[in-house]
Amino acid sequence: MKLLVADIGGTNARFGYQKNKESEIEHIEFFNCVDFKNIDHAVLHYISKNQLVVDNLSLSIAGPCEDNLIKFTNNHWFFKKNELLKKIGGNSLLAVNDFAAQGLGFTSFFKNNLNFLDKKVLKDHKLYLLKSGKIIDNSNVLITGPGTGLGVSTLLFHNNGLLPIQGEGGNVNFSPATKLEIDLLKWLADKMNYVPTEEVLSGRGLVNIYNYFVAKKKCFSQFSTAEEIGQAAINGDIISKDAAKLMIEIFATSIANNILITGSQKCVIICGGISVKLHDLFFESRFFERLKSKGRYQEYVDKVPILLSYDKNNGLKGAAEAFYNPFFKNKTF
Repeated sequence: MKLLVADIGGTNARFGYQKNKESEIEHIEFFNCVDFKNIDHAVLHYISKNQLVVDNLSLSIAGPCEDNLIKFTNNHWFFKKNELLKKIGGNSLLAVNDFAAQGLGFTSFFKNNLNFLDKKVLKDHKLYLLKSGKIIDNSNVLITGPGTGLGVSTLLFHNNGLLPIQGEGGNVNFSPATKLEIDLLKWLADKMNYVPTEEVLSGRGLVNIYNYFVAKKKCFSQFSTAEEIGQAAINGDIISKDAAKLMIEIFATSIANNILITGSQKCVIICGGISVKLHDLFFESRFFERLKSKGRYQEYVDKVPILLSYDKNNGLKGAAEAFYNPFFKNKTF
């Protein structure tokens, strides 16, 4: 099969190689998107560096993937599928939404485990039980998480397989749930024409919230990047910690809203490095309180188990699964 797989977000690109369907993904490499002019330069560099022969490509992309022309939502890369395939000299190319791939990365997790909340099963699949609950078998799974943007997708179970529903849920309107968040929305609305959820729930979202608190408190800004603010929050800096906790509480509202919209009562899986890094602050914030703040639908949302993935290569696994998934057969170029 000689399949090149990639998981490409707004900031980073991860590449891997699978000889055939039964093989493990190997030659895993991690690149910064800013280091390459465009995706073809990164792909060709990866192939040359590892001296690979590539017949097929399956790319997990942070952005819409239906058209021949693909523009990344949060970085400068863009490409046409037919032109990239010609440059690589391969036989086929598949591009899928990054969070659809994240969901498909859990194929073996759901396929092989009836009791997937078992501690050993979770550990084997690099998952942490953030919140226990009741599994509703004939239901859907919500896959979501903040990164450079906000990823949202839904997994359906159909004919003994997984069917991922792709979308751009991170770009829906930010819906404030408290007076503080209403004030935050007003502050952001003065600076931009449209305020999507990922402007408060992503790396730049953390920066936006931090800057809002700095302006509100009329104090000096010490940090300028999400990495700096996140680390400062972990180290106990008050404004950084308040910003991170507010982002996590907004995330709870986003999760609850999407559970209601998609009927995802089997479980929620949170993906992405930001949530893993800020893991302890989930428990210091009002995350769990905000999850169930849904009036008469409190129980509907509150009983859903929530898992946190710390598998950095799950997107690569999902890209490979997508290539073999019947749902994507007619989407391969």
